[in-house]
Amino acid sequence: MEHEPDGSESLRLEDLIGYHLRRASIIDLQGASSVLDPLGTRLVPLSVLAKIIEHPGTTSAEICRMLGMQRANIVSILAELEGKSLVAREADPLDQRLQRLSATEAGMKAGQQWLSLLRQHEERVFARLSCAERDQLRDLLARIWQSDEG
Repeated sequence: MEHEPDGSESLRLEDLIGYHLRRASIIDLQGASSVLDPLGTRLVPLSVLAKIIEHPGTTSAEICRMLGMQRANIVSILAELEGKSLVAREADPLDQRLQRLSATEAGMKAGQQWLSLLRQHEERVFARLSCAERDQLRDLLARIWQSDEG
């Protein structure tokens, strides 16, 4: 199969990887939203909470780097998570300017519930792929976004 047209054939939309990536992404995002909306959350707060659970004591700046977020965007997300008593802030004992983030017990439970529901959603979306194909797809997609991190 030819990966790049040599000029002798016309390029079609379906020949572009990005087209298929966007179509798959739309299906995934719509399904994820339908799973999370009834719980009063969205993918970005879930991602922030999950990173705080995975990295207790992290800072908001570190979360932004991990998720590729703008620092200004995390302020409202953290306020939302704190308002739901899912995340707590604590001053760093060595540098009072830093606030360390941790998940509360309720945050740990919510994070696991939300991730479990997303896993079930993914099982439906990716049912046509074998476990090996899912692993390969995850690895290939990670290579694309990780190459942009420098």
